[in-house]
Amino acid sequence: MVTIVETLSVEERERLIEELRREARPEPLRWRLFLAEAMRTRMRKRLKSGETRVYEGYRVTIPLELAKELGLDQDPELVVAIAKPRWYHGIIYEDATLKLFHKLPPYAKAEICQLGLAPQDMCREYRTITVVASEEELRRLGLEPGKPVTLRELLEKAKNLAT
Repeated sequence: MVTIVETLSVEERERLIEELRREARPEPLRWRLFLAEAMRTRMRKRLKSGETRVYEGYRVTIPLELAKELGLDQDPELVVAIAKPRWYHGIIYEDATLKLFHKLPPYAKAEICQLGLAPQDMCREYRTITVVASEEELRRLGLEPGKPVTLRELLEKAKNLAT
């Protein structure tokens, strides 16, 4: 965020600060989980000097129903949190896979429940809470920012830190 603010002009920065000072709080972000295929794109550009540059990127297609639900037809801006799925993210967790779910390690179960990939009855033991901490504090505990952790693991790491 700091680099974005630093690149703004003085007028844009003042407008942004004024928007942030409004009394009305914006609606909370609506997060939706969906599996998507990322396609690798490659584009060649020939410059006036005759040099050729190759630009590579990725294109992610959003399902039409999701785009309509999020109201992307009026405002094309979108916040996207992307992660490469692990093998256990692609499984459809139903009664048939209950045994498989219970064999997963605790961090995988917590992650599946956090993402809403398993039915609520499978996730009775797991509740997702948000902990706000700086990256430095998380690293001091031996945690990676954004990676789910069980409460038991968090308590063990805190005990080790205290000793």
